[in-house]
Amino acid sequence: MDGMSMEFVCLAAGRGSRLGALSTYLQKCMYPVGLRPFLELTMAQAAAAGGVRVHVVVGHLGEQVRAYFGDEFRGMRIEYVQQGEPLGTGHALGLVAARLGGVVLSVLVWQADVYVPAEVFAGLRAHAAPNAVTLVSEPEAGAELLATVEGERVRRVWGGAGPLSDGGVWKLEGRLLAQLGGAGTLDAAAGRGEVRALPNLQRLIDAGEAEVGAVVVGSRLHLGGTYPTAEANVASVVRRLLLLDDEP
Repeated sequence: MDGMSMEFVCLAAGRGSRLGALSTYLQKCMYPVGLRPFLELTMAQAAAAGGVRVHVVVGHLGEQVRAYFGDEFRGMRIEYVQQGEPLGTGHALGLVAARLGGVVLSVLVWQADVYVPAEVFAGLRAHAAPNAVTLVSEPEAGAELLATVEGERVRRVWGGAGPLSDGGVWKLEGRLLAQLGGAGTLDAAAGRGEVRALPNLQRLIDAGEAEVGAVVVGSRLHLGGTYPTAEANVASVVRRLLLLDDEP
């Protein structure tokens, strides 16, 4: 499968608890930016980056996503994967693996509360390593999200030495997806009984089963951020996106 026809995966099942009461009636990726939902902005970038098909994992208030986007967006076919319980990013990728049946060589994955420019998708797609992650400098990132980079390799994507941390956008070999969500890999440290993708990817790195590179981005627009507060972050993200076309 060539780079232009690479599959896209959007993880849009999160409850958005950091958004407080708002998340009880609005899926966080559907938060309005002007007259469009937040997720539409990255869906447009995915289409511009050559997306042909995107698998959208939905759960909490997923009917809002289905109703708005339907089965096609700007030439991209949309297929929905239902995550019945909030069991984490690894579990979500395991569901995608079951849907794909092992026939896809590589996927581009993004978390739906992160805005991803087309050039970031392109940088991941073109990266020489079979797997690659975006890394960003965010002093407020939790210690578990810090990465360790040695030369052109990422040695730790979870619990690393920093200062860079996970940016929430990844290129992953299709063969790894089931292992990232496999049984018996619950992340006890999360305290929520979730199967999380990055701890499992770290296990594969440690076992010599995954080679991971990095695409460093200067900053990111993360709707689920909490710095300096969740409310202030949302306001900043929306303001930046509304002004994005006017930036030099």
